[in-house]
Amino acid sequence: MNLAVSQAEVAQEERPVNADLQLSKLQIMFNLQVDKRLIYAGTQPTVALRYLTRLVAARPRTLRNHIRRIYLAIQCADSDRVTGALIDLLLVLRGRGQFLVNRLIQQAGPLIKSEYRIAMNKAVDTRDLSRLAELPLEYAVLSNGRCMQFSRQKLH
Repeated sequence: MNLAVSQAEVAQEERPVNADLQLSKLQIMFNLQVDKRLIYAGTQPTVALRYLTRLVAARPRTLRNHIRRIYLAIQCADSDRVTGALIDLLLVLRGRGQFLVNRLIQQAGPLIKSEYRIAMNKAVDTRDLSRLAELPLEYAVLSNGRCMQFSRQKLH
């Protein structure tokens, strides 16, 4: 009986912690919507990165969200998510914004594998988005076969 009581007490103590955590995540999401700075200044960048990734998927044409997502991925030192965020930006810009993309690739440089960086630079310089099909697309939320579509258009 004493064991059952202690388990119930532990469960009761965990509920407020989980509720506080959920409220904290929710607050981060609201703060990101209000804050217009490109660099995230909060305490939980990984939570903010996940939220911005979803926001980019929902509203892909909002350039500010793409840039904030790239900077957050850099801040989190997550090379896979930086690569995915850059691929999404390249897909949305469709060959435009070369100076912006080159600058972001340069800033993310140490986190991106050299062969990925070379492929992205070539895609930007030649405006040939089919080169993005060579990159890992797991963290690119906008690809959904678009890279393959671009490569097939080149073949025909």
